[in-house]
Amino acid sequence: MISLSSSSRKVAWLKLVALSIVTWLFLGEFLPWVYDVVPPLRHSRDQQAKFDISAGAIYYTDVPVSLDSEMASREAVQKAIELRASSM
Repeated sequence: MISLSSSSRKVAWLKLVALSIVTWLFLGEFLPWVYDVVPPLRHSRDQQAKFDISAGAIYYTDVPVSLDSEMASREAVQKAIELRASSM
């Protein structure tokens, strides 16, 4: 069994905290700045917000058929939820 010394545990915790802070800065500060600066990314972000597209749910390709498909799927799910709620 391998045991960590007190100093190596401190180093491990410091690395964890440092990497967590770097990750938070990259994802929370740097990437949003990049999306504000790069016009194609800004357009993509604005279109996703405008049409309420969840980027985690589908990959936005700026092809009209994918937008139509996503909106039709969303409408079908919402109607199914409404039907189920009205039947209860």
